[in-house]
Amino acid sequence: MPSHGLPARPVDLFESDLPGVWLLTDDRHSVRRDVIGLFNWDDGEKFFSDSLEKLGLDGKTDYVAFDYWKNALVPTIKRQLQIIVPGQSCCVLAVRPVANHPQLISTSRHITQGIVDVLEEKWDSATKTLSGRSKVVGGDPYELRIVVPDNNWSAAAPMIADSITQNDNLVRVTIPSANSGEVSWSVKFK
Repeated sequence: MPSHGLPARPVDLFESDLPGVWLLTDDRHSVRRDVIGLFNWDDGEKFFSDSLEKLGLDGKTDYVAFDYWKNALVPTIKRQLQIIVPGQSCCVLAVRPVANHPQLISTSRHITQGIVDVLEEKWDSATKTLSGRSKVVGGDPYELRIVVPDNNWSAAAPMIADSITQNDNLVRVTIPSANSGEVSWSVKFK
């Protein structure tokens, strides 16, 4: 398990015996990544409802989010994060501000969904290409999870990918990796 070396902030530290809402922010690269962890320590399901400001995010911005354990996008977050977490369970969300172009929302390598593995991400509006560099593990297929603004965007053939699928606003690109190391990737959109 690689370490990200960043401090995670317990959002509700003084509101309960065990903090249940955590925020991890990585702003070391040109693209900021935020991961929200929601932990339900109780036996029954728990409804989490927290403002974006309380979470440490901009309350005037809408966010796209990807649930690591459900392996799926969640509805756009506006002003308030509201989600139900089953008993004795957790929800780990990668969140990014809504953009008018495709952007990487998550990866399959680690629960931090890009913080330990994505070294670079760039959007080129002239060529409509999303590109980047990632650290991969040999023998473990690496999946990029790319969110597009709407169904009018479609992904063309990516570079070095094993497979590509698109379901509504989510594009999945699988990159084979025989050896551990860095890979450069790019996905052109139309």
